[in-house]
Amino acid sequence: MSSKEKAWYEDEKLKSLYVKAQSNAFRGYTAPVICPKTTWIGTNSLTDFINHLGAYLADDEKRVLIIVDPALRRMAEKVADKMRSMKQIDSKIFDQVFPEVPRYSIKDGVKVCEEYEPKTIIAIGGGSTMDTAKMIFLLYEQPNINFNTMMAPSFLGLRKKVHLFVAIPTTSGTGSEATFVSVVTDTNRDPPKKTSVVLYELCPDFVVLNPDFVKNMPPWLTMGTGMDALAHSMGTYMIIMSSFYNDMHNQKAIELILKYLPRAVKRGNDMEAREKMQIAAWLATSSIAGIEHGFGQSFGAIFHVHHGICVALFLCASIAYQSKVTNRFYDLAKLFKIKRSGRQKDEILRELLEKLQDFMKSIECPLCIEELKDPAISYDEYMAKMEHLIEYCFNDYCTLSSTRPLNKKSIKKIFEIAYKNKIDDLMELHYK
Repeated sequence: MSSKEKAWYEDEKLKSLYVKAQSNAFRGYTAPVICPKTTWIGTNSLTDFINHLGAYLADDEKRVLIIVDPALRRMAEKVADKMRSMKQIDSKIFDQVFPEVPRYSIKDGVKVCEEYEPKTIIAIGGGSTMDTAKMIFLLYEQPNINFNTMMAPSFLGLRKKVHLFVAIPTTSGTGSEATFVSVVTDTNRDPPKKTSVVLYELCPDFVVLNPDFVKNMPPWLTMGTGMDALAHSMGTYMIIMSSFYNDMHNQKAIELILKYLPRAVKRGNDMEAREKMQIAAWLATSSIAGIEHGFGQSFGAIFHVHHGICVALFLCASIAYQSKVTNRFYDLAKLFKIKRSGRQKDEILRELLEKLQDFMKSIECPLCIEELKDPAISYDEYMAKMEHLIEYCFNDYCTLSSTRPLNKKSIKKIFEIAYKNKIDDLMELHYK
């Protein structure tokens, strides 16, 4: 594989510099807060957004490309009709979105942009739609860019062709509506590998959190995306790049998820729970994801399991592994109402892992790889892919921020434990 096909964080020298730059001594040097300019929340949020969009765009700029997956085209048509009737805004719908964003799928959307010349892009959907839209936006603006070489602080001067990038999520958990990261599956590799495209300018300008767009999520999708949000918030809280700003968002997100996710899974028409989960998912993505995402993304790319479940499978291990060098899990224990005073560190950790697994059971989330049903993965099949899993995880963007350094030996141990995720085995990650 040529160097142009590799992401920058797969280069050992750049990886080393990035890790060093996250040291405590350097951490206060810069801590930008990258988030949408405006987020509309509530049942009137779509109307408020369209009113603003109509005033923002000049008469000769009222061309909007709506990006959506085929199953949600009706939602895109609803938004298109409302923009036309309220503010005479023209639109075109692009619905060729595929799960996990295979790299080859982006070029058709870029071609539509070149023909239609939209001034606004609206992504309506879950994580795959948001990430597809980000890549179409990027490559329409900068067709010759090698996105593997981009690091977060880079600025390319986007928004010369497209003035506004807008996100309307239809799931509550992926959080792509509030981040500057796009996850793409590099189908040029065998097996395919998920890679992270990181650029501050990919963060949407506007977000619409309307509970009407998430009320029809089935229970399994509510559970899977909700666990993604919990992994975002708990995983980020444990890593070295967490800041006070991230911490307050993630603590509130965890509190909301523990209270409202079981309700949303059990009763899809509980609109209070739906709205609170939208907000929790938005709050939980105030920083880059934790190391459970590095493991989950590697596992998901090879075994094609839902992303939210993938990261949930490695959440306990990510906390246990890092707990050897940090006490930040004490704050997580408090949110789970665990007594901390007068107790040993390992006692608190064990109860936190037990309560986290109990929560996962309560919403019927698999606790380990052995419990997966669709697809079911045998131990032999899993072990046969171990070398690919280790290599992909070792070179994943999200594993760079581990509070406790990861190497291939420790990564292998975590993957091995994840097949059953027994508490005693997870605690060994804390002791050794």
